[in-house]
Amino acid sequence: MAKSQDPDRLRRIYLGYLYPKQVWYFLGAFIALVAVCHLVSVVYAHWTSRHASKTRDTSLRHRVSLRRLPLASINLFRTVAFRWSVTIWGTHTFNVADFFLTSTYISILFTWTFINTKSLGGVKYDPKYFANRCGHIAAVQLPLTAALGMKNNVITLLTGVGFDQLEYLHRLSARVICVLAWVHAFGRIYLKISADDLASQWFHLGIMSTSALTLLCFFSIRPIRKRNYEFFLIFHFIFGVLTLVGTYIHVANSDNGGYVWPALLLYGLDVVLRFARRLLVNTHLFGVKEKRRVSSNATVSIISPHFLRILVDAPPYMRWSPGQVVYLTLMAGGLSLAESHPFTIAYSVPMSSDSEKATPERLAFILRVRSGFTRRLFESLDDGSKDYQAFLDGPYSSPPVVRGFERVVFISGGSGVSFTLSLFLDLVHAARKNTNPRCRRILFVWAIRDLDQIDWIKDAVTRALSSLDPESDIDIAIRLHLTSSPESVAGPDDAESSSESDSAAGSGTLTPAGSNEKFFSPEYEPLPGVPNVRLLRGRPDVRTILDEEVEGAKGAVSVNVCGTHALGASVRGALGSRAGRRFVDILRGGPSVMLHVEGYGS
Repeated sequence: MAKSQDPDRLRRIYLGYLYPKQVWYFLGAFIALVAVCHLVSVVYAHWTSRHASKTRDTSLRHRVSLRRLPLASINLFRTVAFRWSVTIWGTHTFNVADFFLTSTYISILFTWTFINTKSLGGVKYDPKYFANRCGHIAAVQLPLTAALGMKNNVITLLTGVGFDQLEYLHRLSARVICVLAWVHAFGRIYLKISADDLASQWFHLGIMSTSALTLLCFFSIRPIRKRNYEFFLIFHFIFGVLTLVGTYIHVANSDNGGYVWPALLLYGLDVVLRFARRLLVNTHLFGVKEKRRVSSNATVSIISPHFLRILVDAPPYMRWSPGQVVYLTLMAGGLSLAESHPFTIAYSVPMSSDSEKATPERLAFILRVRSGFTRRLFESLDDGSKDYQAFLDGPYSSPPVVRGFERVVFISGGSGVSFTLSLFLDLVHAARKNTNPRCRRILFVWAIRDLDQIDWIKDAVTRALSSLDPESDIDIAIRLHLTSSPESVAGPDDAESSSESDSAAGSGTLTPAGSNEKFFSPEYEPLPGVPNVRLLRGRPDVRTILDEEVEGAKGAVSVNVCGTHALGASVRGALGSRAGRRFVDILRGGPSVMLHVEGYGS
């Protein structure tokens, strides 16, 4: 009877069920819009790569044409959204797109939480209105959070957004849900909880799931997460399950389990798919009986004081694209089956004809030695090389489409070459097969600290370029930048020569003189037999490099980067400057520029 006398009750219940659905309609429509844009861009890129003619207009620029206004506008949007940055509190830097997504997502959830919360009696922000509604909005976000954190990610497939960016959105969503959960809890406490509720299971599970999510958000902070990443993975699994199960039972008490069970389904489906995929990919159960196994052979080698190379037998059922990532598990002392770490496939190595192994090639991974898994792996290599049994899970991620562009630029630093090298070799392969006729120039820029790092890519690059027709009119240039100080690589007698910054095409200015010292020599070839290779001292001047490539291009340009955050920021800054000038240049017939910056680090 008391409830029937509450004039707000029906309105409160109606809005409490309506607004969570409206939030999902908005988010679903946004994901669909991004998916459509991605589909159009992929179809256009593949169409141009297959149907473009080799014959092109030789003039670089024309008078302004409004017919090119859509292309210029799209390029301007990319510049503002993905290359301009916003700094908050002097420490957190976001590109405009990330800042917009973050602020918009937070604004949507809290707007729908607190809008129309004035009671009929005139009480503003009445907890009776927003307390339960806030909990419903938080619960209905859990399927999205689970989807963003999946390795078998349908959102990546639909939108082309890389897994590193989705991981950021996954953490963002979880943290906003955590805040909403505590707003829900304090709202209910303010309205006073009955003794029966305090003793109920659903209440205890609500407190447990909120506390578990809070701890999970705290330990996901980047410095804490990176300090012991393996511990975080286990912690994430346990407390993630506690959060989902506890929340489901808590909301099922009020017949709202439909908000949460899709998250449990997605989470469980991802676990099952990863297990099945790992079993299928790594199974060698056919052929000669002695060769049958459920794992792959892996050889780990030290290639420099801070880097490792892993060669893994390519499983017979795995198909991968350049730029994709594989989760790798190594079975050995101190290395657990529960540990699975993402690494980009740098290139494949064909096996020798007399090999008794069942697979035709090996996949190469280049790893920088840091803490945790890579450090323990490095310390286990007593003789510099060791064999392990490995499990591969993948491939994952949605790499950029680099075919269909008139010029393609690759810029990387250190082990970031794994990403750019695989895409570079794919373009060389396409040029050999004449399946990408629009591409006229490829520039490969790599910043290294030591000359020995050139050996990482020497065999793969020379093998690929040697198969290219010498009469091919595609221009392929390689620039290797040695960033270490001259004193670390040159003897005292070479001080004057060390000031040289570049060399003639096809040769270099640096050469190894022994195992521990290096000196300058005009006869040194960093990549023997490979033409148009330049070896330079110092970090690459990305602004000058990109200005030259864009100014000289007759068609669209693709720029792909993988390295430190500073390298990615410098490329964004170089392409983000002079946006108005670029806009006018495209109207006059200049090239549009597509940029992809691959995530780096955990």
